[in-house]
Amino acid sequence: MPSKAQRSRNAGFRRETDLRRRVNTRQERRLVLVVTNGVSTEMSYFDALRREPWVTADKVKVKLERGEPTAVVLRAARIRDDNAYDEAWVVCDVDQFDVKPAITAAAEREVELTLSLPSFEVWLILHVSEGCPGFNNATQADRHLKGLLPSWDKTNLKFSDFRGGVDDAVVRAKRLGEPPDANPSTAVWRLIESLRNPPESI
Repeated sequence: MPSKAQRSRNAGFRRETDLRRRVNTRQERRLVLVVTNGVSTEMSYFDALRREPWVTADKVKVKLERGEPTAVVLRAARIRDDNAYDEAWVVCDVDQFDVKPAITAAAEREVELTLSLPSFEVWLILHVSEGCPGFNNATQADRHLKGLLPSWDKTNLKFSDFRGGVDDAVVRAKRLGEPPDANPSTAVWRLIESLRNPPESI
């Protein structure tokens, strides 16, 4: 389980920060685990994003774990503890799932759960559009993104389509509200802020 110091650092993640501020010194190594059940889109996005020069974590491991959100949270906690990661983040869609058990499990195991309602496409839409309508399901969100970005293909995400809109997506996501209550909504901005700013700087 995370140490008391790690838990103290985790408590700072939910504060808002200046997205464009860079931190030039690192007081200690920070190892971050990002786990998602998104087979293609999320894996491609975060695998590319972890290489961005503004990421302050010393290592970001992106891992796929298939299953419903609660199972992914439990698996992420085990991976973190077995491999001495400082932080474990889980990225999942709400979509058709009852995510209340996942929220409870994440709180109990000190895993940061970042949900999107209905799907991760909401987060991507906010990179390229000021607003985002509500959706009944993930298919509708995917179609809306395709309308905004005709080259969009969820099986072949090009991070270059979204790189320039990360900061805008964070600002826009904060306005939408919190999943799973707001439709649409996404909490992925919390992970972005953490990767940009180590807890000591927040």
